[in-house]
Amino acid sequence: MGYTSTEVKERYNKKTYTNWQVKLRNEVYKEIESIREETGLSRAEFLKMLVQEKYGVEF
Repeated sequence: MGYTSTEVKERYNKKTYTNWQVKLRNEVYKEIESIREETGLSRAEFLKMLVQEKYGVEF
């Protein structure tokens, strides 16, 4: 039996991406999320923007 579209996507995502989790106090999360929402960026893009600004890293 062949792979379903979902299985193919899951294999691709597992090979291509890494999940990264962080635990924050609720008030810290709310503050960061509020700032991020103002930028209109996704969480991944927001994190990359901060790293670029702080360390000059280009992605």
